[in-house]
Amino acid sequence: MDNKTMFLTNELPRRILMYSPELDGEGTFSDVKLTTPDHLDGFMSTIHKLSFKYENKDKSDSRTLNLMVKVMKGSDEFRESSMSKTQFTNEIYIYTKVLPVFQELLESTGSGLAGDWCPKVYYGEAGRFPTYSDQYETILVMEDISPYGYIAGPRLNLEEDHLRLMARHIASFHACTYAMRIRKDKRLAELIEGIAPLDFVSGGKTFTSYDVLLRLGANRLYQYLDAHPEQLDDEGFRQDIENMRRRYEATPIQLMQDLLRKDEVFSVILHGDYNRNNVLFRMDGSGKPIELKMFDFQENRFATPVIDLAFFMYMSMPEDLRERCWDEVVLEYHTTLLDSLVAILKIPREDSLLDPYRLEPFLEHFKRHAMYGVIVTLHFLPWMMCPEEECEQLSYHFARDIHSDELAHWTMVCGGEEVDKRLLGVLRHASRKGYFDIVK
Repeated sequence: MDNKTMFLTNELPRRILMYSPELDGEGTFSDVKLTTPDHLDGFMSTIHKLSFKYENKDKSDSRTLNLMVKVMKGSDEFRESSMSKTQFTNEIYIYTKVLPVFQELLESTGSGLAGDWCPKVYYGEAGRFPTYSDQYETILVMEDISPYGYIAGPRLNLEEDHLRLMARHIASFHACTYAMRIRKDKRLAELIEGIAPLDFVSGGKTFTSYDVLLRLGANRLYQYLDAHPEQLDDEGFRQDIENMRRRYEATPIQLMQDLLRKDEVFSVILHGDYNRNNVLFRMDGSGKPIELKMFDFQENRFATPVIDLAFFMYMSMPEDLRERCWDEVVLEYHTTLLDSLVAILKIPREDSLLDPYRLEPFLEHFKRHAMYGVIVTLHFLPWMMCPEEECEQLSYHFARDIHSDELAHWTMVCGGEEVDKRLLGVLRHASRKGYFDIVK
C-alpha cells in the first residue's frame, strides 16, 4: 500500500473524527473502503470515494459515513501553471470560513433561509502532510450526496427548470455578501481579505493555463469566421466582432481581467465556476429538479455576480431556449436576490437600502459584464460538445503540455462545425443584447 493510500485509509478517518463537530474525536472507525471512480477524475484534482463505519465513545451513535475526498493532482510545474495552490486553498477557505459565517448570518437574523448550498463538509485543510506527500496539498472531505438522489444534470443542454433553480440558488448565496455590506458587518472585509487573489493578469504575469486556453478558444472562432465571412451578414454584429479582434484578439485574457474590476455595489464573494459540471440536482417524482447542491469553489473571487450567471447560461442554453427565456432567468435571479435580502435584513421591499440593487441598475451591470460568460464559453463549450475520444485527447495534452501543438490542434477541430455554429449563436446573441458595447 503506497503512502497516499495509507494516509487516506488510516490517518484521514481519524482527522475527520477530530475535525467534524458532529463526530466524537475519541470515537472509532472500521471497515474503511476507498475507491477512485474514473468518471469523477478532474483536470486538476482526483476525487476518491471513502466510506467507514463510525461509532462514538459511548456507543450511542453508530453509522456508516459515505464521503468524497478531493485532492490536488499533478506535478509542481503543472500546479504552478494552473495556479492550483491558490485555487484549491481558496476553495478550502470558502468551505471552512465563508460558508459558516453566511450560515450564521441566516440563522441569527431569523431569515428562514436554509443556507444549505453545498454538501456537508467533514474536513478541509491546506498545507503539508508529510505522511501523504512531499508537496503542498489541499484535502477536502464532503458528504457523498448521491445516496439522497442527487445526480448530474444533462451534459450540455439544461432545461428551463434547471436554469431557474440554478439562478435562485446562487442568488441566495450572493445575497449574503450584500446583506453583510448593508448591515456594515465588519466580518465581510475580513472574509474578502482572506481570499487569495486569482487574477488573470497581475504584475506583468498571466494565468498561464487560461491564457493559452482562452486564446485557442477565440482563435477557433475567428478562424471559422475568416473561412465563412458570409456569417457576418449583420453590420452591427460585424462591427462588434471587428472591435473585439482589434482590442483583444491577441490577449483575450486581458478582457477577462478587465471584467474582474471591483464594483462598490455589486461585487460579491463568488462561486466563480458555477456551471452544470459543478452542481448536482435532486428531482421530484415527475423528474423536475427541486433541489440543488453546488461544489468546486476553486475559482472563487470577489468580483461581479455576472460571472456566476452568464457562464452557465451561455454554456447550457441552446438557441431556442436562450431566445425564449434568457431574460426570465436573469429576472428569476434578481427577484430571488431581493427576496433574500428582505428576509435577512427584515425590511420592506420598498426600503431605500435596496435601491442600489434594483432591477434597472442590476441589468446595466449585467450588460457590462456578460462578455465574461461569452469568452469562457468559447473555450469550454468545445470540450463539452465533442465526442468522448476527442475530450480524452484534450485532457491528456492539457495535463502533459499546455503549450503543445497537439492541444492546439484538438482545440481547433474538436466537435467539428456543430461546435462552431453554436459558438456563433452565442456571439450573435451577445451582440443583439448589447454586451459587446464594452469592447468598442
